[in-house]
Amino acid sequence: MGKPVKLPMSSGFGATDRIDAWWKGPTAMALYLGIMIVYATWRGFMEADFWIFSDFGLSGGQGGHDAGTMAIDDKGSHVLSPLFSPLIIPGQEGLGGPIPKFLWWMSPAMFILIFPAGFRGTCYYYRKAYYRAFLQQPTACAVSKPALAPWKGYKGETKLLVIQNLHRYFMYAALAYLLILSWDVYLSTHFDGGTDGDALGISVGTLVLALNVILLGGYTLGCHAFRHLVGGGTNDWTSTLIARIKYKFWKMSTFLNEHHKDWALISLLWVMFADFYVYACTMGWWSDIVLWGGL
Repeated sequence: MGKPVKLPMSSGFGATDRIDAWWKGPTAMALYLGIMIVYATWRGFMEADFWIFSDFGLSGGQGGHDAGTMAIDDKGSHVLSPLFSPLIIPGQEGLGGPIPKFLWWMSPAMFILIFPAGFRGTCYYYRKAYYRAFLQQPTACAVSKPALAPWKGYKGETKLLVIQNLHRYFMYAALAYLLILSWDVYLSTHFDGGTDGDALGISVGTLVLALNVILLGGYTLGCHAFRHLVGGGTNDWTSTLIARIKYKFWKMSTFLNEHHKDWALISLLWVMFADFYVYACTMGWWSDIVLWGGL
């Protein structure tokens, strides 16, 4: 084999012979992901009771948590923000029972966000997005990298980046998370009337949570790992009922996968909007309007 031929390329950060606005995509993605990360971090720490964060949130400084800004508890309804679901409060009933009570100062988000964050952080699409937007790896096709960049060539996802191989395991957590969020939708339709009994109803918050599950479902079920789970290692789609069912799941996942980028970006935005909707209602900026039923 002959020696590889290097193609001529302008040198210097961002130098290129391209005449299109190549920088718009990575810049927009960096801004979008940056805003989402900052917002989620701010909201997660808001419900913590330590340091400066004790002054934030309705549960701040109480030596423990009530619903705070994490859920709408109004007119008998219960609409829980997806950033805090499932609600884990140390030492209290439910999932918080096994958690040591001395961790009361931690925000409930700190116990669960590692799973959806891990799923997105190891996602094939997001890896492409943040490698390019934040790490300049690559800056863009036929565009020079920063001169001081510690990486001069592509070495694969080695060393610390082998953690990306955990994506398929985070996917199992994401599937369980869909069930939990679906349960939250169900709970939001049950209005607690106390001694007067319960009633069914649908509020705007119910619809916000339901659309959140739909968008997350499109993103999760269109994931490359899920597509491999239902269709990988298979060369028979017709001989048995199980094979035919797997084929239908594979076709559905393939259809969703064709728009994986759209599902990934829109679902992330809606998770943040759903949380902001709950936060705004708890702050009294607007009310969760009951559309049908209720008390």
